[in-house]
Amino acid sequence: MIEIKKVSKAYKNNVVLKDISFKIDTGKFTVLIGESGCGKTTLLKMINKLIMPTKGDIFIDGKNIKDLDEIKLRRSMGYVIQQTGLFPHLSVRENITIIPKVLKIPLEKIEEDTLKMMDMIGLDESLLDRFPNELSGGQQQRIGIARAFITNPDIVLMDEPFSALDPMSRVSLQDELLKLQDKLHKTIVFVTHDMDEAIKLADKIAIFDNGELVQYDIPENILKHPANDFVKNFVGKKRIWTSPKYIKVEDIMIDKPVTCFPNYTVFYCLNKMKMMKVDSLMVIDENKKFLGVLYAESVTDKESVNKKAAEYMLRDVPIVKKGDSIMTLAKLVTESRLSNIPVLDGDNHLCGLITRSSLIMALSQQFLDEEE
Repeated sequence: MIEIKKVSKAYKNNVVLKDISFKIDTGKFTVLIGESGCGKTTLLKMINKLIMPTKGDIFIDGKNIKDLDEIKLRRSMGYVIQQTGLFPHLSVRENITIIPKVLKIPLEKIEEDTLKMMDMIGLDESLLDRFPNELSGGQQQRIGIARAFITNPDIVLMDEPFSALDPMSRVSLQDELLKLQDKLHKTIVFVTHDMDEAIKLADKIAIFDNGELVQYDIPENILKHPANDFVKNFVGKKRIWTSPKYIKVEDIMIDKPVTCFPNYTVFYCLNKMKMMKVDSLMVIDENKKFLGVLYAESVTDKESVNKKAAEYMLRDVPIVKKGDSIMTLAKLVTESRLSNIPVLDGDNHLCGLITRSSLIMALSQQFLDEEE
């Protein structure tokens, strides 16, 4: 774990960071984001002692980095920067292996790890004997990532590594980095100014404004619950529609569906439908466990009015969980062609209802926001 504790940085009268405190969890991908000059890169460089705080402390696994040798500290971390930082006079192989050799790792192990890293970043080993200027920008940045990860560091610092790349290379490298993180589970601290990139990559996002940490949370909460107007404007009103996986069923469901018990008479249920202006009732037990749906159209004969709802309700109906994404919901609505879908929690309690109209209203909100 990395703990930033009451850290400030000032250059004479220019205050860059103001009393910053937060914790970066081990094995998680944390993104630092904000406008130019907000202090995010300064904070990143403090973690490996390239810059020292004016006030405050930084702890790594409980150890104050002030007490650690800066050379050993930096060698224990991976570091990737925007311009790749590759040495132009060294081959790709020499660039990747420079730190392992300094650490006196056996040559056989270095060679094995080099080939493994080339495979993990999706480059052919035939490129190892080329020089950086013979590679594309995207390939160079992949080599930079390989060099950062080859010593298997617990912490990897990345300072806007993809910002100079073309859009296609950038997306490709983001995907490769996510695959790498899924395998290795490193503590990654990543600086960017691109909110889309932050949302795609991060487990948690720290948003900075004028040297202050204004919100630190998971992407979903930042999209749904911005801490202030700065965050709201920085994120953008419609940003969540570019990441529909963060829009959950519980965000758009009707939270008080009209219900009945299975022992109610059909006559009573039909009257309740008429009064509540609905064409179906969600059937539940005394503990709100979902049992089925009673549709008005299922009752077709006069003799049924004195019978119980349990005899006419449909038990095998499509359902969604409240934590499902709106993408899952839209697919189900399209496939099932039902007018409504019950929403259940993890214990199969009824907690809401999705109707076609509520889904359409939710999807149309992005266009209403645009008009506003």
